[in-house]
Amino acid sequence: MTSSHYQVPVIQTNYAKILVQVFSDYGLDLHLLLKDSGLPPDLIESESDFVPSESIKRLIYLTSAQLGVSRFTDILGLAFRRRIIPNVLHQFTEFETIGDALKQINSIFAYDSPGSKVEFIQEHGQSWFCRTAPEDNSPMFQWGEAFAITYIIELITILSQSPWLPNKVRLQGHDIDVVKTLVPSSCQLFVDQSSTAVLIPEEILQLPIRLTSKELSAKPTLIEWHTSFTDSVYELLKPYMKEQDLSLEEAAELLNFSVRTFQRKLKNENTTYRKIKENLMFSVACELMEEGHTLTYISSQLGYTNISHFSRAFKRVSGLTPKIYQRSISA
Repeated sequence: MTSSHYQVPVIQTNYAKILVQVFSDYGLDLHLLLKDSGLPPDLIESESDFVPSESIKRLIYLTSAQLGVSRFTDILGLAFRRRIIPNVLHQFTEFETIGDALKQINSIFAYDSPGSKVEFIQEHGQSWFCRTAPEDNSPMFQWGEAFAITYIIELITILSQSPWLPNKVRLQGHDIDVVKTLVPSSCQLFVDQSSTAVLIPEEILQLPIRLTSKELSAKPTLIEWHTSFTDSVYELLKPYMKEQDLSLEEAAELLNFSVRTFQRKLKNENTTYRKIKENLMFSVACELMEEGHTLTYISSQLGYTNISHFSRAFKRVSGLTPKIYQRSISA
């Protein structure tokens, strides 16, 4: 959740792990959740810092359909309250009041979920906690809004130390069915707005922040994300390379771009998807070699049907054949 310098919306891998584990604890199949949502197959063991936000949107949509709206929103709120929000609360402790903190909300979330646009807007005497996302017509968008609103409600509840619920909510989309289950019946809902936003009343803004050590998780390491589009794409796609051969179309969909836009953005940084893919192949192949795997296994894992194709691709990047490189590791 930060500024436009970050060109690919992402969410911390740790948060994705928490959500997947929570949903699997409630009886959903872990492997199917990963496969159907487009998360890395080895997510639980992954050491990557971030995953694409698009995969989390799919995860939310799929699990909500399986669990039912009421049960799902209860589980999601619990996951936010107990396991996700405590990771960001350390950044609120330096502020005196909730209002002081919300004025800096974009900076607070800069390292938490880069690429998402979060703002605190004051207009016509009202204060709004806003999240703006690229709008689309898919069923997932409604659940993305529900995700954001649930997060805001749980965060303000923790900061205010009260069972707070909003009385005004703005939606970017026009579907209100899911959001109606999250807010009181008296809450006013405004559709087709410029952002998803929750009105924060003045009496909440003036409350002092008094967080105790019990409410804080262990202080997390702040992770800086990449401002280069190419670097972001490289890091986000790397966890997928060990178990699947991502086509250009699949990579673009995973990052929520059209193929044309994806190619244009890469071209603007003087690269192509083929170059990124070959560099990813080389990096992952080297890791698997160092783990002691055979070239046949590595070739298969990287999606090559023929080991000679893998060898040629490896040599194009490194100047060495995989056999020679493997011998150098052994030596």
